[in-house]
Amino acid sequence: MAVHSDSADHCLLGTQCSLRPRLFPPLLFLLWILLSCDLRGAAQGPGEWTLWGSWSRCSSSCGRGVSVRRRHCVRLPEEELCWGDSHEYRVCQLPDCPPGAIPFRDLQCSLYNGHPVLGTQKTYQWVPFHGAPNLCDLNCLAEGHAFYHSFGRVLDGTPCTPGTQGLCVAGRCLSAGCDGLLGSGTLEDRCGLCGGANDSCLFVQRVFRDAGDCPIPPHGLHLRSMVDRGPFNEFGSWEPRLLLIGQVKARLLEAFP
Repeated sequence: MAVHSDSADHCLLGTQCSLRPRLFPPLLFLLWILLSCDLRGAAQGPGEWTLWGSWSRCSSSCGRGVSVRRRHCVRLPEEELCWGDSHEYRVCQLPDCPPGAIPFRDLQCSLYNGHPVLGTQKTYQWVPFHGAPNLCDLNCLAEGHAFYHSFGRVLDGTPCTPGTQGLCVAGRCLSAGCDGLLGSGTLEDRCGLCGGANDSCLFVQRVFRDAGDCPIPPHGLHLRSMVDRGPFNEFGSWEPRLLLIGQVKARLLEAFP
């Protein structure tokens, strides 16, 4: 004899049934969502960078230029993009250009000499124009005319303006930090250490008195000096060091162990 219950469960002959309450439709719907969704991509972090590649050749054949190295982001489809930059640029310094060499920007403008531009058949001779807002666009002035034309970005490594240290990279004017990397913004700390935290040297702010003033060298008010323990001389004393007292007076001091 079969056992029948009010639930939707049915038991076979000779088996024992336990009564279960029906699942409400909202709970079934939630269970279906959880089973059908791919939860593997949830809360995934960023991918990982490969090692940096080697530095490229310098963008210039003489003087200052730019060298670049690259790395690639390795990630799964559900992972985020890697954090950080995929390119690094540094200044490369080659021997100075010979006298009379054509500046890099002048050379780029001259490539358009004799070629029709501006949708006409007229040709012009082009020279650099430095009065435009974007310093890293190839803005060239038509000689003998009162207009200039922008031919897009200058090549990487082009000086932003003559006589300055900034170099154009990917259309941006960047300056090198003390680490030689363009756009890094890394500076020397008070100890003279690139990227330091002012904790690699000891600053002593005391007044030392001694006989024998010595004259301050030219522009000595802007000179900054540190006293360190030098080598011992034949008499067993430290070698004299030049110390600036409050950047006003300079005295020769001799310390003994």
